[in-house]
Amino acid sequence: MELTREVAYKAIAEFFSIEKPFVLFGTGTSCALDLNFGMPALERYLRSELASGLTKSEANQWKQVVDALDASTHDFESAMDFINDDFLTNRIVELTASFIAKFDAIYAHKILLRLKEWPAGTILKKLVESLPQADKQLHVATPNYDLLAEYAFVANRIPYITGFSGGYCRRFDWKEARKAVQTVQKGLGKLKQPLRVVESNHIRLHKPHGSLNTFEVDTQLIECDGWILNKPENVTRAMITPGTAKYKKLHNDRAQLAEYDKAVNSHTSFLFLGFGFNDSQLVNNTFRQKLEQDQCPALIITRDSNSRIEEWLSRCPNMWLICKQTEKDYTRIYNSKFKNWLYIDDKELWRFDAFTNEFLGG
Repeated sequence: MELTREVAYKAIAEFFSIEKPFVLFGTGTSCALDLNFGMPALERYLRSELASGLTKSEANQWKQVVDALDASTHDFESAMDFINDDFLTNRIVELTASFIAKFDAIYAHKILLRLKEWPAGTILKKLVESLPQADKQLHVATPNYDLLAEYAFVANRIPYITGFSGGYCRRFDWKEARKAVQTVQKGLGKLKQPLRVVESNHIRLHKPHGSLNTFEVDTQLIECDGWILNKPENVTRAMITPGTAKYKKLHNDRAQLAEYDKAVNSHTSFLFLGFGFNDSQLVNNTFRQKLEQDQCPALIITRDSNSRIEEWLSRCPNMWLICKQTEKDYTRIYNSKFKNWLYIDDKELWRFDAFTNEFLGG
């Protein structure tokens, strides 16, 4: 069966008309602003920083990583699993944070002042505005450590919560955090009615791998923007970086992971933005159940396809991909029910703003 433009457009329109999706965005959304937010840039930086100053044991472990990368037997994230030394692990976490924080700081004010646009901001704003009356929260998740999305939410006046509440140092508590998007109002009608809680349309942002502004202090999870560039010595960063996910100590009290899994389980529609499906911890067995076995609808919008995305497409009949053509900047669309790719030679729908204008009304 041939895939036509009419069929593809109808399927995409239906995806957004049936129910709100769970949204998962990846480094592609940040790399659209600066390639230094991507894994290749981080790999180059770590290679440079860890070329010297290691103990013999640490140097041997790092050599295994480098050898695996040079031989192309592993990608960067899987190669980092050769590391099993606590000190080296902590050093990698700190180096990763300092590298990304430098570029995060460059773009923070630019995005807040609308001098730069975070690419996925337009589509998320539209989704938040169209939330149903009965459920005013859009669940959004990311493995990204940077805060570009949060800056964009502020710039676009999109209310959002991250599960933390409080002042300068915020503690992890979704129940308390939700109060930030709630107001107490008088009941409607002439008769005296009890007060009611009214919730604003908002984003519930999950960062299960942690963030530049998340830390552990005396086993408590803390969010503090003031420590991004100047972390106190007695504070540990709460970030799961490549090669550190297997460490049990980094999963102690990882309430973010539990909330993330709960959110995924509660949805039956999934939208992936700039996400390459490299992260097996996030696209786990729950996603296999949802997308492959239950055949839930899913849509991927990303610049470039890859073998991992196409493997998921082959197994999930209701998953659609919108990406860039290999030779041109125009669009191609794929779904495994059809034998051909659909090429659209007059639009760049893999760009989030172009997609939003085309399907969500600009």
